[in-house]
Amino acid sequence: MGKKTTIAATRKRSINTVAVVKSARAASRRLASSGKVGKSSGSLQKRLEALEKRLQRVEDIQAIQRLQHAYNYYVEHMMKQEIIDCFADSPDVLLDWIEGKWKGKAGVRKYFDVSQVPPIEFRHQLMPIAGLITVAPDGLTAKGRWYAFGGIMMPPPEKGAEATRSFISGIYEIGYIKEAGIWKILSISWVIPYGVRISGGWILPEDIAGPLLEGKSIPGAPKIAPDMPMDKNDLRYVTGYIFPFHFAHPVTGKPTSEAARNARLHPINKP
Repeated sequence: MGKKTTIAATRKRSINTVAVVKSARAASRRLASSGKVGKSSGSLQKRLEALEKRLQRVEDIQAIQRLQHAYNYYVEHMMKQEIIDCFADSPDVLLDWIEGKWKGKAGVRKYFDVSQVPPIEFRHQLMPIAGLITVAPDGLTAKGRWYAFGGIMMPPPEKGAEATRSFISGIYEIGYIKEAGIWKILSISWVIPYGVRISGGWILPEDIAGPLLEGKSIPGAPKIAPDMPMDKNDLRYVTGYIFPFHFAHPVTGKPTSEAARNARLHPINKP
């Protein structure tokens, strides 16, 4: 079964569960109002409780998936405050990285030091895929396992040096906890089975947009006149641009900081 098929099946089960729960609730109310309380009513109540538990589990898994996906979007550009806010306040919080371990929310703040803003050229894209989430019977904690694959671009440590560019394949084992009804990250264990160095470097936004802004066309591409021409001040053509998020932070509910980070950038070919 493909990923799209699995997601569609999960959504269908969720929708069906919601419909059945609503139907069962309505039937329960009708029985209660009629005064007919007996074995059938008790059986219906048990069924309703079981369905509500199933619905809650589906909603928990969806909330955890949303949290995890948001976390990795923030990691891509090392949006440190947003990353920190994904973690629980529990003293059991743990970052188990290859280079060492950091404990508690204080350890998370230490590792993701907000006073150190990453260079514009930095990119740490790790896409969480093949997620398998197991919610504990009490519904208060969960575990998740994910592949994390993507491209990493580390700026050179000094002028004239080469930037580090690579593809990396990692595996997460992540713990989650529900605090005040909101799912948060409790722990992350991480391993890197392999990576690949890119000797030729990346093709950057400027490499793609630069020739187009000069009136050149992409070799082999059909020449179709746009309804609106390219905007030379569009920051999408610049390395380091963070494509704005349509969603608020899944834990805090606050807007994210990409606008402030993008304010450091200048349009292509402008100092």
